Amino acid sequence: MLFPRVSEWISIVAFAALMVLAWQRNLNRVRQAKVAGLGAAAIGVTVFASMILPLAVPPATASVVRDSVPCLLLLLFYSQAGQFVTGADFELEKRLERLDQRWLCRPLEWCSGRRIGVWILTCLEAAYFYYYVSIPLSVGVLYWLGKQRDADYFWTVVLVAAYGSCGMLPFIQTRPPRMLGEKWSVCLPSGNVRTLNLWILRHGSIQANTIPSAHVAIATASALALLEIAPLWVGLSFLGAAIGVALGAVAGRYHYAVDVILGFALAAAAFLAVTAAW
Repeated sequence: MLFPRVSEWISIVAFAALMVLAWQRNLNRVRQAKVAGLGAAAIGVTVFASMILPLAVPPATASVVRDSVPCLLLLLFYSQAGQFVTGADFELEKRLERLDQRWLCRPLEWCSGRRIGVWILTCLEAAYFYYYVSIPLSVGVLYWLGKQRDADYFWTVVLVAAYGSCGMLPFIQTRPPRMLGEKWSVCLPSGNVRTLNLWILRHGSIQANTIPSAHVAIATASALALLEIAPLWVGLSFLGAAIGVALGAVAGRYHYAVDVILGFALAAAAFLAVTAAW
């Protein structure tokens, strides 16, 4: 009899936990129904991919589908956790913004006032966009290297980091700095890449900030997992790209600096814990 993998059990528990939390919180019935529906869908897809699909299709096909399903689960969990967002902690936002003003104002002013600086900011926008392809690309690299058997380990590291980040939304709620109209922040140069990033966030995000940053936590966790199971140059390449995601997140005002720091810390903790227990 087929059983779920470790990473699949983690997904089942994470989605079920938010379903239980929704009924304990003072959410309206529409939000509670959405949390329950998204959770049931995610758990159903996970069980189907792990226990039913392998009995119905060739092993190679079942493996590809099973190893790709967590990409969908990341989106579903983000949406499910987003149903808990009902406001913002304005005092926390002010504290985070003051730290960013102290740390980032001068570097952003320097970049915005120089041609090479504008080029740097454009590259960081492209690095931030890379996040959206980083996870499918990571899975593709696993298959390219013949490391399919390590997919469960890879996804366990990534999902622990992802669920740990998005799972904080019911407890810590802030708006992204780009939505605050920061008076100290310089006018960031517009361009096609930034326009695309803003369009994706406008139509595909929950319009709330994740602390720790989910972008950074997920990108870094996937890079650290690849450092463990793939050739060194592969892991270092993905780690460099994850650092680019982090820099792009703060430079583009998509995240506060603290979000990024905590995202790195969460990814490292997930990697160390999973690796020690594996």
